[in-house]
Amino acid sequence: MRSVRSAVVVLALGALLALPGAAAAHGTSAYVATVRDIVPPLAGVHARIRRGFQIVLASSSRVPVVVDGTDGRPYLRFTRAGVAANIGGWTLLTPKHTFAWPAPGAVEPRVAPLAVRKEPGKSHHLRDWRIRLHAGGRTYAVVGSFDYRVSDGGLAELLFPFAPTPLLLLFAVGIVRRARR
Repeated sequence: MRSVRSAVVVLALGALLALPGAAAAHGTSAYVATVRDIVPPLAGVHARIRRGFQIVLASSSRVPVVVDGTDGRPYLRFTRAGVAANIGGWTLLTPKHTFAWPAPGAVEPRVAPLAVRKEPGKSHHLRDWRIRLHAGGRTYAVVGSFDYRVSDGGLAELLFPFAPTPLLLLFAVGIVRRARR
């Protein structure tokens, strides 16, 4: 009876150890929006992406910076007074010099693109995006990309399946010893 119980415990532990390893073998995947650059470079203006696919634009420029919307019309204006939106005229949104809004073309699709469905274990470049800026009579662009990325698992994911091993083995030894008493 004890040997059967010990065998069941060992098999259960083996199954538990195998599950995280199988899950980690595939790595993780995610849709990722990235700001590559502002072209040509625009002094005092910086762009980045934050969670939720929002672009964050910060301006300490001495000249007003106007951001075009997806329809090509002026959308936002960054000045020393803050950030204003073109809502039938310029309306001040915030006195701060940083503002965030959804990045164009960087929305997680409801249905995975064909390339991702065909090869879900591989990273894919899905599309490029750009936001047109105007400052000092010149035109600039914030350029970025929207991609599907698959991690290779990395060292942390490689070691994760082994992290609970010592604890599980101690637990199994305790059960086997208790069963022998």
